[in-house]
Amino acid sequence: MFYHFDVADPAKRGVETKPTTPNIGKGFNQACQIDDIVSVNGKPAEGLHMTCPCRMGFNPAPAPGFGVADSAAAGPHIGCYWELPSKDGKFVGRFVDGGFFPHSVFGGAGAFFGASGKHHFVSVRPERAASVAEDPSLRRAFGRGSYRVQYHFVPMFYPQIETGSEGPADFHADDSSPVTAARPARAGELQVARAKNLGPTTPLVRPGQPFPECPESAPPEVNSDVEVTVNGKAADVLYKIGWSGESSVYRVDFRVPAGTAAGMAAVQLTAAWIPSEEVKIPVRSATHTRGVGAPAYRGGTNADAWPNVG
Repeated sequence: MFYHFDVADPAKRGVETKPTTPNIGKGFNQACQIDDIVSVNGKPAEGLHMTCPCRMGFNPAPAPGFGVADSAAAGPHIGCYWELPSKDGKFVGRFVDGGFFPHSVFGGAGAFFGASGKHHFVSVRPERAASVAEDPSLRRAFGRGSYRVQYHFVPMFYPQIETGSEGPADFHADDSSPVTAARPARAGELQVARAKNLGPTTPLVRPGQPFPECPESAPPEVNSDVEVTVNGKAADVLYKIGWSGESSVYRVDFRVPAGTAAGMAAVQLTAAWIPSEEVKIPVRSATHTRGVGAPAYRGGTNADAWPNVG
């Protein structure tokens, strides 16, 4: 939704309760674009996009009222602001980009801290333009356009499941033993994975500081939405928390989807829509119901609260 700054008097901005038509000038044409984020990677999502472009219409031989420049390609200056919450409304992160097309991502906060990259428009249905005199609280009621943007992120750190000499750090939830070829996971079984680079938590624990030793309250939970797939099929994620007593290590409890075929299964986690590399774990077909329940958080010592998996 584009609101054009065509009203000089601040007292007359944002007061009209009916759809308006903007009076668009030549040069110095400023606007404020406000959009709702409705999906990410094809899944429903919420969030805010805002940008305030200044358009001049540059040209080496401009018409009166437009800007002179050495290149006609010197288009509008754009600085975009994107903010995304998680499914439960917690702050995931924000990032900004700017320049021309494609836009360059040059920073962020929260889960996107330090990200770089670029984005470009994939498809566009023109947005409605309005005067800045229009009440923006009625934006959704008056109708708007839509577009799809593709982002290529280069984060400072990618999420990952820890891997050692014996393979991925993945454990049986019922007895904390590692998942190995001799003791594979089973379809429907609850697993505990050690992960890194999942971002900030609530309550916040400063980077480099250990997560608290299982306080009486719930352990710090990762702000970002964390997803796990096994052979490309979504797994239920029961916990996504800081690992008690560890620094920058997280615990992700997930259930191997029912019907997962026996063999080496590809496991991938995603945090704040940024995927990890796949790791492989051995899986057998389910023959009994071990590990079907989630370990309850009871407070107290680490051993009381969660299975001790190293």
